[in-house]
Amino acid sequence: MKLNQIARLTPDTTTQYAELKALGFNAAPAEDLTTLVQSDLPLLFPEAYSAAAKREALANIAIDETHTLRDLVEAPAQWLNATTFYAAALQLLGFEPFTDYQLSDPASFMAATQLPAVETIATSADFLQALYLLLTTRTKHLVNYLDDLANRGFFAHYQDGKETPTYLFFNGKAQAVFDPRKLVREVVWVESDLDTDHDGQRDLLETTIFRPAATDQGVKMPVLFTANPYFHGTNDEAVKAITHVPDPHLAVKTVSHTKADVTATPAEPVTLPHKAIEQTSTIAEVYADEQGIYSLNDFFLSRGFVTVYSAGVGTRGSDGLRTTGDPAETASAVAVIEWLTGKRPAFTTRDGHTAIKAWWCNGNVAMTGKSYLGTLSIAAATSGVEGLKTIISESAISSWYDYYRENGLVVAPGGFQGEDADVLAVDTYSRQKRTGDFLRVKPKWDQALAEIAAGQDRTTGDYNAWWDARNYRNNLANITCDVVSVHGLNDWNVKPKNVIKLWQGLQALPIAHKLFLHQGQHVYLNNVLSLDFTDQMNLWLSYELLGVENGAKDVIPDVTVQDNVTPQTWHHYSDFGAPAADHPVQSLTLDQATGRGASFVDDATAIFTAHHQTSDDFEAEIVRPGKNSLYNDVRLWLDLPAFGNEVTLEGIPTLKLRLWIDQPTAIISARLVDVGDAKRFTPNASVIEASGYQLGYDFKADRIVEFGEGTESASKLITFGHVNAQNPTNAYEIQQIEPGKPFTVDFELQPTHYRLPKDRHLALIIHGADMAQTQRPTTITNYHIDLQASILHLPLRTDEH
Repeated sequence: MKLNQIARLTPDTTTQYAELKALGFNAAPAEDLTTLVQSDLPLLFPEAYSAAAKREALANIAIDETHTLRDLVEAPAQWLNATTFYAAALQLLGFEPFTDYQLSDPASFMAATQLPAVETIATSADFLQALYLLLTTRTKHLVNYLDDLANRGFFAHYQDGKETPTYLFFNGKAQAVFDPRKLVREVVWVESDLDTDHDGQRDLLETTIFRPAATDQGVKMPVLFTANPYFHGTNDEAVKAITHVPDPHLAVKTVSHTKADVTATPAEPVTLPHKAIEQTSTIAEVYADEQGIYSLNDFFLSRGFVTVYSAGVGTRGSDGLRTTGDPAETASAVAVIEWLTGKRPAFTTRDGHTAIKAWWCNGNVAMTGKSYLGTLSIAAATSGVEGLKTIISESAISSWYDYYRENGLVVAPGGFQGEDADVLAVDTYSRQKRTGDFLRVKPKWDQALAEIAAGQDRTTGDYNAWWDARNYRNNLANITCDVVSVHGLNDWNVKPKNVIKLWQGLQALPIAHKLFLHQGQHVYLNNVLSLDFTDQMNLWLSYELLGVENGAKDVIPDVTVQDNVTPQTWHHYSDFGAPAADHPVQSLTLDQATGRGASFVDDATAIFTAHHQTSDDFEAEIVRPGKNSLYNDVRLWLDLPAFGNEVTLEGIPTLKLRLWIDQPTAIISARLVDVGDAKRFTPNASVIEASGYQLGYDFKADRIVEFGEGTESASKLITFGHVNAQNPTNAYEIQQIEPGKPFTVDFELQPTHYRLPKDRHLALIIHGADMAQTQRPTTITNYHIDLQASILHLPLRTDEH
């Protein structure tokens, strides 16, 4: 086990003493050691209320095989030293003697686990330094020790006797001094500038608020806002009916476009009367019966952050229609932020005229969330809306074309063959769950859905103005807030291109941008044990939203990447894939590879159908080495020359292919594979503790997970890419292909960061249709690759991390 910790600060001793005193500890270095030990260590058992109960708790913590922490407290001069202190401290952090470590040698385990320690504890100053360090140290249960104490009631009475509750900051972070069990749960309706259902009235957006009760006592708090189109449920049966069957035919395209053709024209602003305000109130009229969906948001409730959710246009309780990622959805999220910062009205009911302000908000907002939720965080950031200080977007889309399309091809998000923008619109159209409301707008919804189906263009798969309107990277220059991006290097749902193209586009802006890349798929990061992501985000949000000068921008590395070979190891960089001397590109002509010829035939659909395979089956088979793969005859497997030493791929591999085919169009797929028998990480993190991640005192809990080694395998997919043979250079210009005549295509594979040990090598797989992600044409196509004229460009990282 390794408990990597970035967010722990080391302030000067004067600050440490002051912060310990604010927690209630005796922190006077001039006090004798015995007095400090006897007053401070019993405080580490907040669940024990009486002196007798605390003595019993102390007696359950061993310091060696015959003595306990109670003995140490009663006679510090006899028993206190670094070994006995840390023998006990490890138990306080959740570790078990004899199982995790030996009482006689806690230092060895602490070094291996990356837990900090002081070398000597002989004076009062030594003890206070050790105590401060212990409180900031991570536990076996993901959070740091002071957070663990808070979860056991350490701050249960912190606000007692105060007319107005106050924040508490320790080690640069907001502490859990607000009772998460005492929440005001309410719903309001924010007035937007939209009329997506064309009824001549501004769409009202149902917005759910969870705010600590301290806001009713005069505390103004910042907001964590999550725009969540799934918040009020999904329409699973309707999705089944509309999900597309992968087309057995690949269209031959005849119309090429220019950049001007595919550039979206901004919509004219809607001019509508505002809803009349007849009276105002500070009290909501509707109780919020939905639950929060993100444990990181829940973690911050007790730290003085309000949590707000809004599902947006076309969802249950709101007006409007679903539009899948267009400017209306951006405006929908922005409207909520503008209400939170006092620039837009909201109402206590959907039909009424009583206005209500977010009077409890301090004017600072962060957006959070994964997938569609994180996507709308990026969208809102590109508006430049005032008051949005930062976003924490995880597994998020920065261009919807890169989610549902690729280089002139219709592709599916990993695991969801047949999904498209219209399917997602139906899935999130929770307005239909209130039948009376749904029936009133059904004709307009049917029309809107037809317009989505037409705009997405499943026939050509080309980039067009409809997709351009959903490309947030067009508007990155408008971003003024700081950005935290989180993404899985094995996320084939929202593929890594979305986050790396965003990273590249933000580099020239005068904002801070932090990038976290993990070895998972489409998952959150805050409950992964080996990284203190929650603690880092506490440092970040305390700075961004509460103005704490904690150095968060400098403390948190610009780029954090999880290693793919050594478990629980994270590397830190100042950049990702930068075109510098320490990021060379190795170019290989494919004739340097060894493999089975230069030709293959695409008949994958027939094989897939005959063996009743699933997308997962195909993914496993297409990268299986040797002749045992079902798809051996419909792929070109090229073993690339071994590097002779360990290398790290980082950046965007690109592939130039010179080839001919015997059809007027075709799908070209490429996969880069790590080859060699080895234990590799499992595709999904394992559950370490089902409810170990405590989110507050007597409050919710989440799972703790970790990525680790699985069983031995012969190969692993690193990255892949697809291109329509008729789109050689971009997704809107086409070429006419004459069967049998050579042509060239250039395309990118998905970005990656991948460490390849010296005893393994890369293989490049070239094939046709991808049963998991592309259309499934039944036309049999023959391919011949000119290996000498085809080049693979591999970006490498050579500097130390």
